[in-house]
Amino acid sequence: MTNLTDAASDDLSLEGSLAELEKVVRALEEGELTLEESLKAFERGVSLVRRCNSLLDGAEQRIEILTGELPEDLSR
Repeated sequence: MTNLTDAASDDLSLEGSLAELEKVVRALEEGELTLEESLKAFERGVSLVRRCNSLLDGAEQRIEILTGELPEDLSR
């Protein structure tokens, strides 16, 4: 198994975070990890999801600034 905790989440782009998250999910779904490895992979996955959410929130804020308002489909 490759180490799922190598890259720091803060350095990854959205695309990089999603690609790594897919690897984490695949490793967990295969069911061949030990309990400890599964917990570390899960923690990594949570970190990657948070990174993705942060990047998407930042993009949403930039859109809001550029347009002066939130597009209707982005408003909460």
